[in-house]
Amino acid sequence: MKNWEMITVKNYLDEIEVKCTSASEKEITEKVERYMLNQKRYETNEKIVEALLG
Repeated sequence: MKNWEMITVKNYLDEIEVKCTSASEKEITEKVERYMLNQKRYETNEKIVEALLG
């Protein structure tokens, strides 16, 4: 079983000491956060479908 830890993109970026210095970097950060949220949503939907079919 995989051990996953939830972390926000902001906390992740703070940990690796990345700072947004331009509007484009901020936009990239927001898109990455949106992507990660969507990935989590897709995983949840997958589990629901598996439960319904299983």
